[in-house]
Amino acid sequence: MRTSSTTGSLGEARPAARQAARPWALPRVSGTTLYLGALLLIGLALRLWFIAVNDIDPRYSAADDGDYYQRALRLAATGEYVDNSWLIRPPGHVLLFAGLLRVAMLLGDPTLGIAMIRGIQVALSLLLIPIGYDMARRLFNPTAGLIFAALLAVWFPLVELPALILSEPLFFFMLVLHCWLLVRWRDSGAGGPRRPLWLVAAGVSLAVAALARSPALYASIFTLAFVLWETRADGPAPEAPPSDRRHEQHRVWPAALQPWARRFLVAALAFLLPFATVIAPWTIRNYVAYQRLILIDTLGPVNLWMAMSDAVNEGRGEGEAKAILAGIPQEERQDFVSEDIRRILREEPWRLVRNFWPHFIHIWKAQWVEDYFVKVSFFTRPLRELWPLGALGDALWLVFTTASLFTLASRPREGGMRLLALGWIAYSCLTVMLIHVEPRYLLPIWLFMGLYGAAALAAAWGWLARRRADPIAARAEALAYARSPWGLAGIALCAAFLVLVFTYRDYPRILAAGVQRELHRNAGDRAYAAGDYEGAIAAYTAMIAVDPDFVDGRTDLARVYLELGRYDEGWAAVGQRQTHRSDVIRGALARGQGAFDRAIFYFEDAEVRAGEDVQKLAMEWLRPDPTASLQLGNGLDFGYLDGFSFGEDLPAEPGSAPRSYRWLQGRGVIALPLPAPLREGAVLRLRVAGGLPGTTPLTVTIGDVSTTIPVRGGEWRTYRVAVPPALSGQTRLEVRLRAPTFIPVQTNPASGDARLLSVMISSIAVD
Repeated sequence: MRTSSTTGSLGEARPAARQAARPWALPRVSGTTLYLGALLLIGLALRLWFIAVNDIDPRYSAADDGDYYQRALRLAATGEYVDNSWLIRPPGHVLLFAGLLRVAMLLGDPTLGIAMIRGIQVALSLLLIPIGYDMARRLFNPTAGLIFAALLAVWFPLVELPALILSEPLFFFMLVLHCWLLVRWRDSGAGGPRRPLWLVAAGVSLAVAALARSPALYASIFTLAFVLWETRADGPAPEAPPSDRRHEQHRVWPAALQPWARRFLVAALAFLLPFATVIAPWTIRNYVAYQRLILIDTLGPVNLWMAMSDAVNEGRGEGEAKAILAGIPQEERQDFVSEDIRRILREEPWRLVRNFWPHFIHIWKAQWVEDYFVKVSFFTRPLRELWPLGALGDALWLVFTTASLFTLASRPREGGMRLLALGWIAYSCLTVMLIHVEPRYLLPIWLFMGLYGAAALAAAWGWLARRRADPIAARAEALAYARSPWGLAGIALCAAFLVLVFTYRDYPRILAAGVQRELHRNAGDRAYAAGDYEGAIAAYTAMIAVDPDFVDGRTDLARVYLELGRYDEGWAAVGQRQTHRSDVIRGALARGQGAFDRAIFYFEDAEVRAGEDVQKLAMEWLRPDPTASLQLGNGLDFGYLDGFSFGEDLPAEPGSAPRSYRWLQGRGVIALPLPAPLREGAVLRLRVAGGLPGTTPLTVTIGDVSTTIPVRGGEWRTYRVAVPPALSGQTRLEVRLRAPTFIPVQTNPASGDARLLSVMISSIAVD
C-alpha cells in the first residue's frame, strides 16, 4: 500500500509539472460579455458627448432642477432641509445631491458638486445596460436581452437624461432596478421556495423611486398584482402526509385557497414592509412639520387642481392659480386643492376629461422631431449638435413602440410582468391625460414599450432564421399567427398606432420645411463667421420665411442687426415670442438705444430664468461698447463679465448715487473693450470688499502676470494693480480673478443664502 501511495503521488505530480510549463493565457470571454462591454463603452461615449455640448446647468435654473440643487446645497452646508416655497416636493433628489455636494465640500472644492452628480447619474444610466439585458433575457430570451441593452445604451432620451434632467435619472434607475429584482425573485425558486430577499430589495428600490417621484408610491399595487400572478402560477402545494391531515380542520384559510394565499401573503409582506419602512420616516417628518398626513409630497393634488381650476378653466392661466396657492399657508394647500377638486367634480365633472384626447394623442409623437422642428425654440438643449443621435432615437422609438404592440397583444408567456407593464403604461397615460404631457412623465411608458418591443424584434429575428432554414414552414407559421386571435389583435393595435402617429402631425411636410430651415441657417452661420453680414441677413431672413415661429432663428437675425447698430430692424426681427436667449438680445438692443431700464429688465429676467450661464452666453454673443470702466451689478454689465452671482445694491450714501456690486463665485473674468489703446504705466482699479472677517486673498491675473491682494472683510476699499507693460497698445483688457469661496448659510444660518461666494466687486476701471 505504501508503494501504491508513492506511485500515486508521482502520477499526480507529472500533470502538475506539465501544467506549470504551459504558457499563461487570458480567460475566455463570451461573445455576450464582449457585446455588453462594447455597449457600455458606446453608451459612455454618447453621454460624455452630450455633456460636452450641453449648456444647461441647474445652478442657473429657475425650474425644478434649480430648486433641487439650491435646497441640496443648503442641506449639505447646514444640515437643514427646507421645502420648496410653494410645494412639498419629493426629497429623493435633494438627499442624493446633498450627499454628493457634501463630499465635494469635504474634498475642498464645492464646485465639483455638479460634476459628481452627473458622474453618478451617468454611472446609474450605464448600469441599466447589463440590468436591462438580464431582465429581458430572463423574461423572453437572450436575443431580446441584447436588443433591449442596445436600446438602453443608444436611445437619445436616455443618453440626455443623466446630464439634462437631474430630477429624473434616480427615479428611472430605481424603477428599472425594481422590475429586475422582481424578475430575479420570480426565478429564484429553482424548484423550491423563492428567496424573499429579492422582494425585500424590490420594496426598497420602489420606495426610493417613490421618494424621487411619488407616482411610484401608488404604483405599488402593480407590484402586488405581479406577486399575486406569480404565487398563483406556482400551482398547489404538495399533498400533506396522512399524519398531518388531522390538522386540516384547524387551518385559517379554506383548503382550496390556503397554499397560494399563504405564499402571496408572505411575499406581499416581504415587499411591503421594507417599502413602507423606507417611506415612513419622510411621512412622519411631514406630519411633525405640518400636522398633516402627507405621504411624500403635494405635487399630485396641486398639479391636478391647477389643470382643473377655475382660473385655468376660464382662461386666466396658471399664473393666477399659483397666486391663489401662494396666499395659503404651505400646510393648508393640499387640503384646499383636495376640497376644490371634490367641488369641481360635483359641479362640473366634465373638466376631468376635457383634455383626455388631446393629451393622449400628444403622448404618441416623434419626440425629437417635435422638439427640433415643431417647438419655437431648442430651449438651450443641444439638439442641433446631436441631431444624428436624435433622428436615430425617433426611428428607434417608432420601431420598438410598433413592435411592442404585437407582444403586448400576444398570449402572456412572461408571467406577471405583463400586468406590471400594462399597469404602469395605463397609469402614466392617465396622469398625463389628466394634467399635462412632459417627456419625463413618459419614461415608464417608453421603458415597457422598449422591453416588449425588444421581445417582438427578437421573435422576428428568430423567425427570419427559421425562414432561411425552412421557408415553407416559416411562411405557414406567419400565416397561422396572423389568422389567430392574438395575431389579429396585434395587427389591429399596430395599425391603429401608426394611424395615430402619422395623422397627429404632417411629418413629411414638417421634415421638408425643417431641413430647408436648417440649410438656410447653416448658410447664415457661414456668412456671419466670414463677416458677410448682408449674406447672413439674407440667409437668416430666408430661414424665418420657412419657419416664422422659430424664435432661435429670429434671435440669430437680430444678433446681426445688433452688431450693425440697426436696432429697430433688430427689434422687428426678434419678434414677440420670448426665450431667455432672445431676451439677451432684447436687452442688448435696448442698451444700445439707451433704454437702460428696459435693458436691465430683459437682461436680469434672462439671468434668473435661463437654466444656463447667461453671463458666459453674453460674453460669447455680444460685442458691447468700448469702456475703460465698468460698474458691476447694475444690470448693464452683461457681455463684459463671467463667473459672478446676481447683481445686488449697496446702501446708498447721503448725497451719492446708488451703487451696485456682484459676488465673485470663486473664479471669474472681466473683459473690457477699451476706447483707446493701453498706455505704458496703466493701472487697474478694483473696488472690492471681502465676505468674511479678516482678509481674503484675491488673485488678479492680467496677461501672464498674477498679483494677490489681501482684501479686507466687510470693508469697501479701492485696490490698484499695475497693468503689465507688455500689454501696452492693446485695445482689450482681460482680467482674471480667483479667490477662496464660502457658503454664507454655513457661517450664518439665518441668512438662508446657499450660494458659493468669495469677494464682492463693485467697479473696475483702467487709469
